Amino acid sequence: MVKKLSTLIVALVFVLAARTPLFAELKYTVHMEARPAANGGGDPIAQMMAGMLAQIFPPGGIDQVVIDGGEKGTRTEQKQAFATIKAGTVTLVRPDGSVVMFDPSTKTYWKQASMADAAAAALGGATPNIKLVKRGDFETINGMKAERLQYEIMLQIPGVDPAMAAQLGDMTMRLSVWQTDAIKTSATSTSLMGTLLKQFGMAGVKELADGRVMVKGIVTMFGTEIVTTTSGFTNEPAPAGSFDVPADYKEVPSPIK
Repeated sequence: MVKKLSTLIVALVFVLAARTPLFAELKYTVHMEARPAANGGGDPIAQMMAGMLAQIFPPGGIDQVVIDGGEKGTRTEQKQAFATIKAGTVTLVRPDGSVVMFDPSTKTYWKQASMADAAAAALGGATPNIKLVKRGDFETINGMKAERLQYEIMLQIPGVDPAMAAQLGDMTMRLSVWQTDAIKTSATSTSLMGTLLKQFGMAGVKELADGRVMVKGIVTMFGTEIVTTTSGFTNEPAPAGSFDVPADYKEVPSPIK
C-alpha cells in the first residue's frame, strides 16, 4: 500500500512539473518540497505518510532545471536526489511523450516508462473522483497574474489490506494550482499534458491543459503539503547537444523501480 501511494505521489509531482512553455529554449527552475500542512493530522496514517515523504524529499526540497527545446523536446536536470533518481540525472521528454534518462556520473542511459504510466498501474484501473471546488481568485506570483484553481480528488487504491482500508476510507487529496497566461504553452505541449493527465486518471482536471503555465501548485494529503513552484524564466539558447544522449554513453536497464 505504501509503495502504491509513493508511486502516485511521485508521479503527480512529475505531472505538475511537466509544464512546457511556448517559447523555444526557455529555461526555468522547478522547486518542490514537502512540509506539514497547517491542519496536519497526528493519526498513525498521517505520521506514516509524513515519514515516507521525508525519505523521498531531502531537507529543503529538490530543484530541477528545465529547458524547453520546442520541437526538440524538454530537458530536465535533477539537482538533488529524489526518490530513486540520483542527483545529476537528466531526463529528456520527446514531443511524442517518450522518455530517455541518463546519468553523467556513470555515462549510462536508459529508456524510461512515463511516471503517468506508473501511476495508472498503481491505480489499477480505478478512476479518481475529481471535483473543481473553486476558481476565479487571482494572485500576483513572480510578477505574473495567476488564477488559483482548487480541486478535491477522491482516491481508492486497490490492493489495500482490509484492516488499513477501514482506517483510510476514501482518501481525499486537495490540489491547488496557480496558472498564468503571461506564458503560454504550445499546442504540442498542451496536447501532451492532456495525454499525461488522462494516463494518470485525471482527465477531469482539464483546466491544467488549457495552455497556461503553472507558477505554483500545492498537493495536500494526510497532513502533508507538497509545494511546487516555477521561477527564473529566461530565454536563452540551449548548449549544443542538450536534447541528445551523448554518443559515448552506454545503454543499461532502467535503475528506477
